[in-house]
Amino acid sequence: METRSFRPYITVVALLALTSLALAFTVDTNISDEAGVRVYLPDQVGDWKGDELRFCQNPACQATVFLSEIKEKGVCPKCGGKLSTMAKAETDLLPSDTEVLKKQYTSPDGEIVFASIVMSGRERSSIHRPQVCLVGQGNEIVKSKVLDVPMNNRRPLDVMVLDMLRRWRAPDGRQGEYPSYYAYWFVGKGRETPYHTMRMVYMATDRILHNRSHRWAYISVSGVRDDEGIYRQKIASFVKQLYLEMAIE
Repeated sequence: METRSFRPYITVVALLALTSLALAFTVDTNISDEAGVRVYLPDQVGDWKGDELRFCQNPACQATVFLSEIKEKGVCPKCGGKLSTMAKAETDLLPSDTEVLKKQYTSPDGEIVFASIVMSGRERSSIHRPQVCLVGQGNEIVKSKVLDVPMNNRRPLDVMVLDMLRRWRAPDGRQGEYPSYYAYWFVGKGRETPYHTMRMVYMATDRILHNRSHRWAYISVSGVRDDEGIYRQKIASFVKQLYLEMAIE
C-alpha cells in the first residue's frame, strides 16, 4: 500500500525532470565558446614521450599513423589519402566543428598509454557515454570505480576507471584475453565530473538557470591492465601530470 501511494509522486517528479530537460535543450541559450580545458596534449608527460596520431579518411585504407612518420602534411604515407585527427567513423558521426586530439605515450621501459581529448562544438552532441562505444568494440567491462587523483592546492580530481577484458581466438584455435583499462572524466567551464549523467545535469542547469551553454571536453587515458595497485597508481600519476599541462591558467 505504501509503495503504491508514492507512485503518483514518482510520476510527477519524472515528468518534471523530463520537462526541465526539454526546456534546457530547446529554449534560446547563449552558446559560448568558453571551455574549461585546452585542446592540447603535451609532447611529454613526465618520463612518457608522446607522438600525435593521425587517421586516414580513405575507406579502403583507414590507416593509423604517427605524426612523426608523415612526410607530406595531411597526406597518408600509405595510400595518399586525406588525414584527420579523427578516425573515419568519428568523422562521419560527429559534428564538423568537433575538435579531437589523440597521442600515444611511451615510457622509457616501453610501456604504452593512449590519451585523447574530445571538445564539443556548438551542437554540444560530440560527447556521449563512453561505455556504449567500448562495448561495441568488443570489450567486456568487468569493473568500474572512481579514482581520486591527488592534486596540488585543490581537491582531488575524480576519474572514472573501467577495467576491461577483450577475449580473442586465433585461426589455429588458440584463445586468450587482453586486460586493459579506460580512464576518463568530463570538463566544462568551472565543472568536472567522472559521470556522464552528471554532465547532462550540469548542462541542463546552466541552460535553465543561467541561460548559457559552455563547451565540454571528454578526456581519456587507456592502457594495459596489470597488477591492480600498480596500474591505478600509474593512472593517478599520469593523469595528474597531464591535467597540469592541459589546464587553462
